[in-house]
Amino acid sequence: MPEAPIYLDHHATTPCDPRVVEKMLPYFTEHFGNAASIIHAHGRKASQAVEDARIAIARCFKVLPPEIVFTAGATESNNIALNFARGGHLITSVIEHKSIVEPAKRIGNVTWLEPDREGFIDPDAVRQAIRPDTRLVSIEAANGEIGTIQPVREIAAICRERNVAFHTDITQAAGKIDVDLGADLAGVTFASFSAHKIYGPKGIGGLFVRRGTRVEPVIIGGGQERNLRSGTVNVPGVIGMAVALQLRAEEMFAEAAKLTELRNWLWDLVLEKVPNVSVSGPRELRLPGNLNLSFARVESDALILAMKRFSLSSGSACSAGERGPSRVLTAIGLSDADAMGSIRIGLGKSNTDEHITMLVDDLARTVSRLREISAA
Repeated sequence: MPEAPIYLDHHATTPCDPRVVEKMLPYFTEHFGNAASIIHAHGRKASQAVEDARIAIARCFKVLPPEIVFTAGATESNNIALNFARGGHLITSVIEHKSIVEPAKRIGNVTWLEPDREGFIDPDAVRQAIRPDTRLVSIEAANGEIGTIQPVREIAAICRERNVAFHTDITQAAGKIDVDLGADLAGVTFASFSAHKIYGPKGIGGLFVRRGTRVEPVIIGGGQERNLRSGTVNVPGVIGMAVALQLRAEEMFAEAAKLTELRNWLWDLVLEKVPNVSVSGPRELRLPGNLNLSFARVESDALILAMKRFSLSSGSACSAGERGPSRVLTAIGLSDADAMGSIRIGLGKSNTDEHITMLVDDLARTVSRLREISAA
């Protein structure tokens, strides 16, 4: 039986930690009750487990439990948060995730901020864009394609000073860098997150909503989650997300140090071994396991298909079916050709030194072969 490819796409999703699965399993079988059915013991057991998970997640982000709303994932959370901007002016950036960009287009009355060449959004640009009718600013905490960690603390402070709501998508940041939504980020009104990026289950996420903020729901019906998100609560998913966040809180800093060292070693090796390659995004203030490489005279699709020993991507999983260059890469100044020759490497806790040397060896051989074919 062929050996499974080495997984290097941890920004798209992560394997569920066995410790997370272990805690979830009883809520599929033994404790299967509907958390809304509090009239009987099965329902009360499920409801209590959900509230315990809410407390644990709130503790991880240093906020109050009622400020955590459970959703089906960060895409839904982003849609709920952006709904707050309806009827007013929205400020966001051109390099946000599609689940921000597409709702923003529907809302209209949007100021689109451009990043610099490393992908940073200037807080002063946010300040200058705020108008009397601005209802919401939405800037992600970290970019999933090029790894740039945004200055959300400064942006949040500006929004608080100007009395404007601020949303940040922390999906790529949570569990990889410290995210304190309490005193450290007191200007944040909304924050979206998802479990499957942090070794938790798919199909479950959350939205932090600062106490006292009123926003219209996107899904209406049974009135669950304080009427903000109707629908039967995914009890096993909620349990899994809470456990995953707790494990990340315990292991994140040691893992970040390891992945940063691996990433920088990979960065230097690729530049040494493969000619005509460039890196997009900053060296510092970058997600620990992220590297985005652009290979001249090579198309990323052909490269990824030829690299059979590895699972790689050319960018966001939500845009994987699209043709054409990445809007994130062209926004930071790459030509269409260079953007089409880019791959994203997302390192995770299972990756090793051996994986790095294997990857660089395969990249050097494969890129050389593809360039020879294209020149023929």
